[in-house]
Order: sequence, then structure tokens, then C-alpha cells
Amino acid sequence: MISLKEIGKICGLAESTVSKALKQAPGIKKETAARVMNVARQYGYQPNAMVECIQTGRSRSIGIAFNKFQCEFAGAVMEGIHQTLHEYEYDSYLISWDRLVKDKVDLLSRFSRRRVDGLLLFPMAEPPTPEQISDLNRFHNPVVLIDGRLPGNNFDHVGADNRSIFPTIIKYLKEEGYRNIGIVSYTRNENGRERRAAFLETMAEFNLPVNARACVDLSDCWNEAYDAAKRLLSDRKNRPDALLCFNDYVANDVLDAACDLGIRVPEELGIIGFGNLPLTKRARPRLATVDQYPGRIGQIAAELLLSRINGKEKGARKNIILPTDFIPRDSIQKNNKKRV
Repeated sequence: MISLKEIGKICGLAESTVSKALKQAPGIKKETAARVMNVARQYGYQPNAMVECIQTGRSRSIGIAFNKFQCEFAGAVMEGIHQTLHEYEYDSYLISWDRLVKDKVDLLSRFSRRRVDGLLLFPMAEPPTPEQISDLNRFHNPVVLIDGRLPGNNFDHVGADNRSIFPTIIKYLKEEGYRNIGIVSYTRNENGRERRAAFLETMAEFNLPVNARACVDLSDCWNEAYDAAKRLLSDRKNRPDALLCFNDYVANDVLDAACDLGIRVPEELGIIGFGNLPLTKRARPRLATVDQYPGRIGQIAAELLLSRINGKEKGARKNIILPTDFIPRDSIQKNNKKRV
């Protein structure tokens, strides 16, 4: 790979002038900068990231603490993040947060050794300890939380609105003739707590009774939903006629349980998920859901972090809540309304 010194020889310039031209520093003529940039592109020049980090104090990289690699929602958030990082010419270091916490490895020291300019943090599987939160507070660069806040509210946060869509959902279900509406929630997660609370508040607003037996709270949203749904739906006496689910994966498990029990969807049971993942369109019947626009969450989170890093955003911490949309589909459409 060509060096600054070699570019200087080709252009007839000092190495220091070449360096300034590549950085578009003031005092360099436009013609000189253009000639240097042309030669650099022609010979595939790449700056030394380690040298640049020492000179500027920035690595042009961020750390990402990630968990559910098999989750379509998290994957869509990551796609939004990396599209933004690519646009701004930033790299990323990805670390499995939960695995390192389980193995008692110091997560932040790994990011610090890499000299990352900031952190994007996905929610942990287990609530963070006071020590972990204290470590984050001492981290020297900006931190943005994605789709889940931490106690103390000391960090920027970007997530989806978990509450305001519920009146639209309950109104729709009521118009479709559903009355015994339940929820399969996961309140170990902040989003799950907010959705359950919004469900209960909205049911009261619509003067609909809440059947406590139809309100199931999962302890493991990945492995428990099918069995929990099968137990709930086997009780014909107290069986709900519609279920709102923590996410689309839970909704798909509920659909499988209903199918195995011979319960017709949507005629005997309406099902709604959260996330609008691709699986909702592959299911039969297609699953109604709430679109949270995960790619947009990733994009906004990355843009906010880069604005903090570059000094464009200097104010108090931000809590950005993005709007959601209700997507009615076959799993709740008893009256043959237009499909989407």
C-alpha cells in the first residue's frame, strides 16, 4: 500500500503537506488537495487507523454490546446501525454482553482497550447490577441505550412507543367482536412491563373486563410461550377469545398451540404480536402485529451517538421514543376486512 511519503514524491510535495491535504486542513490550495486526493485514490491509499487515533484521540469506531444473534428484530436494528456507521465511515466492535457477564468478564475494559469513541447497548437478559451501572457511568465516552432504559436515567435512549398504540388495538378487537381479551406478557423486560400496563389501562378505558387467568406472564419469552399458551387455551371455561403477545415470536408460539388444540384462528381466537417481523407474513393465518420500525431505531441511535462523539449534540440526555403502527392481518379479521 502506498505511503504518504510516496504520494508526496508523486505530487512533488512534502509529506506533511500531503497529510494536511488528505485531512482537508485549512491553508491547502484546492488544486493541491484535489491532486493529492486523486493520487491517493488511484493507488488505494488507506490511512493508518492507529496513527490517526493517536493524533486525533479518536478511533472512528464504536462498541456494540449485543445479545440475541438469532433475533430478527435485533438483526434489523443492527442493520440500521451499520448502514449509518458505513455512511459516516465508522467501524464497530461487537461483543456479546450476556455471555461476558455470565463468565464474569469485564465488558467495558474490552471496549476501553479498543479506544472506542462511544457505546451502543442493547438490553441485557438480566437486569444490570449496581456495579455494572456504576461502571457505565464512569465510561469516558458517550453511551446510547437501545430499546431499554437503565435505572438512574443517565444515558441517551432510543426505542419504540410501547403504549399509545393500545387504544387502536383494543378498539379494533372490540369492533371485530372480541370481548374476552388477554395478554401473554414478559415483564422481566421494561418493554413488556410497559405493554402490560398499557393493556390494562386501555381495557379499563373501554369498559372491558380483564380475566386474570387470561393474563399470562412468561419467565422466559424464548422457550416458555408455547407450553404456557397450550395450558391457557386448554381451559375451555376460561379461554380468552383474543390474545395480545409480547412479541411476534410469542405470537407465533400461541398460533402453534392453538393449531395443535384445534382452535380456529381468527374465528375462535384472535392473535396479535409486536415487532412486524418477516415471520408474521409467513405464518398461516398471517399474524396481526405492531410495527416498531427496528431499522429506524438503529439508525437514530447511531446518529445520536455520532452527534455526541462529534460534539454536535451537547445538551441533556435524550429519550427518543419512535411511533409505532398497528398492522391488522388475518389472525384477527373475523369480518373479512381488507387484508394488509
